[in-house]
Amino acid sequence: MKKILYLSPGCFDKGGISRYNRYQISALREIVDANNVRVFSLLAPEEGGFEEPFEVYWHGSGISKLSKLNYIIKVLQAVYFWKPDIIWLGHVNLTEILVRFKLFNRAKSILNVYGLEVWSGLRPKVEEGFKKVDHVVSDCHFTATYIEENGFRATNSTEVIWDCVDLEKFSPSNSKAEDDFYERYNLPNPIDSPWILTLGRLSFTAAHKGYERLIEVFSKIVKTDNKSVLVFGGKGDMIDHLKKLAKEYNVSNRVYFSGMIHEDDLPRFYRVARVFSLVSDRGVGRGEGIPLTPLEAMACGSPIIVGNQDGSQEAVFMEKNGYCIDPFDLEKHHLCIKSLIDNDLKFDQMSKSAIDIAREHFSYEGFREKHKQFLNRIND
Repeated sequence: MKKILYLSPGCFDKGGISRYNRYQISALREIVDANNVRVFSLLAPEEGGFEEPFEVYWHGSGISKLSKLNYIIKVLQAVYFWKPDIIWLGHVNLTEILVRFKLFNRAKSILNVYGLEVWSGLRPKVEEGFKKVDHVVSDCHFTATYIEENGFRATNSTEVIWDCVDLEKFSPSNSKAEDDFYERYNLPNPIDSPWILTLGRLSFTAAHKGYERLIEVFSKIVKTDNKSVLVFGGKGDMIDHLKKLAKEYNVSNRVYFSGMIHEDDLPRFYRVARVFSLVSDRGVGRGEGIPLTPLEAMACGSPIIVGNQDGSQEAVFMEKNGYCIDPFDLEKHHLCIKSLIDNDLKFDQMSKSAIDIAREHFSYEGFREKHKQFLNRIND
């Protein structure tokens, strides 16, 4: 069995990269046996992170210089004494360790790439490492195409493995109300007030996810709809700004903020949503690979609306499970939401298709099988 040293920037929080890392680590442990996978995380578990414990071989204490130094020391010790066959990098910035300490000849190297970190500018050592690693895995075709067209990697050399969803956990429900969970978050009953849901880091560093634009779109919705509400799930430093914006658009009485959502409640939020919107734009420091939240939402039966400027577009299949739109076409965004709020038949059709597509294309079992096939190919 091959020994894999897995380097993660952090796999304990609720962010998309951490979730991808966790699913990937779990898959690798099942493929090559858990004893043959050693995980080193720079970040440690912290309050507000993923509630379920996740085991790693060693973790640092944060992004301080001392923590980074300890991380590097532990990695070097593992490389020289444990002698892994593969060094798997969970983020492009970690390639700098391989460059600075000349580790490319010590093991085969595999790198994950996602999106905005690639087109937002790379440090020279990171770019060097990016170009030198043996294999690259992208979470979407959009990013794979970008890195090949921009000369970071050779054409047709990038493995694409879409993110996945735990379909046992994220699944539809027969009950629309899903008990009274919404009361714990001070949110309105979704039966009486259909939810337009968005969910993620509500921070200025994630503003590309379209939170401000969504409030403007919702201000158009309320002109002809007196029931639906806009629900923001998550926490972050942008909440006060978004509340102020809702007030400026005279919709603050129908815009709600849940705060941090417990992992056990996430499926409940998705299940009751009439539509899930995460319409990101792309640029320096902006954009997505294939974001996980729309995948989770559609696995629970919520139609989705995503943007067409990045990997998000790969979550929508010929408008069967939702819409893919220009992030700045607010009128189109408005009409897409209206079509799902006003038309029960359209909603039911898209909801069913969303569940079917999630099961066919975004299952953990499929994710694990793609990793198994990839490892078999590179080890031949």
